[in-house]
This record gives sequence, structure tokens and C-alpha cells, in this order.
Amino acid sequence: MKKGKQPVLYALSSVASWVVDTGGFYVLHLLLGAALGAFTETFCNVAARIVSSFFNFNVNNSLVFRNSGPYGRALLRYYCLAVPQLAVSTLLIALFVHLLKTETAQQATVIKVIVDGCLFIASFFIQKFWVFSQKDSTASDDLAENNKGSSDRKEKHHDL
Repeated sequence: MKKGKQPVLYALSSVASWVVDTGGFYVLHLLLGAALGAFTETFCNVAARIVSSFFNFNVNNSLVFRNSGPYGRALLRYYCLAVPQLAVSTLLIALFVHLLKTETAQQATVIKVIVDGCLFIASFFIQKFWVFSQKDSTASDDLAENNKGSSDRKEKHHDL
């Protein structure tokens, strides 16, 4: 893949996921806002993010980062990023909705867009270098590689 293509694909994937996430948030907020009361933003953000994150993972896994490593490992790492990111997003949305005393789904959705936009760049780098990394940096693999190198050095020493 050309060097500049990956960030563009990531941005397109993110825009598609954003449409799913923000659209879901908005529709759920409209439909359930009155019924959920104080928990509206939290419920709507979590429900929309569950759907959009699974969509985003699969697009990033297959198209953006072209992951050839284990699907399960990448999925686990993705959600190790997505869950804290969701928590930060949810807390900040709730905080700003409260501080700004928003009253409409449109206002809450604008706050969500701003908050999630701020989390976008950090997420790209974490996904690129950890979630979808082609190199498995587990401690057991590092140890095995170190032991192999050590035994290779011993064999060369005996040949002298």
C-alpha cells in the first residue's frame, strides 16, 4: 500500500463509522430521550458505539490495515482501545451536556461530534502500531527470539 493511502482509507473508514455512530446516537436520542432521562446520553452513546465499533473494526482490519495476523488478537486489542475510548467519550459528552445545559438531541449530537473528533487522531496511531501491528510483541515471542539468538551464539562459539 502506498505510504499516504493508509491515512486516507482510515479517514474514510472513520467517516463511515462516524455516520453509523452519530446517526445511531441521534435517532436513539430522539426516540428514547424522554424515557431515559439522565441516562439518555450514556445509553445512546454506548448503544451506537457497539454497532459502529464492530463495523469500524472489520473495515480497518480488512481494508485499512490489511491485517494478516490473528483476527481474535486484533479484535481483543481493538476493544482494549475502544472500551476506554468509549468511557472517555461518554464521560466528556455527559459533562459538557450538563455544563452547557443542552436540551435537544441536536445540541447533544454536536457535543458528541466535537468530543469524538478530538479522540480520532490518537486512535489512528494506536490502531496502526498496536491493534493491527503485523509484529506480535508478546513477551513469550520476545523470549523465544532471545533464546534462539543465544543458542545460535553458543553454536558459533563451539565452532571456533
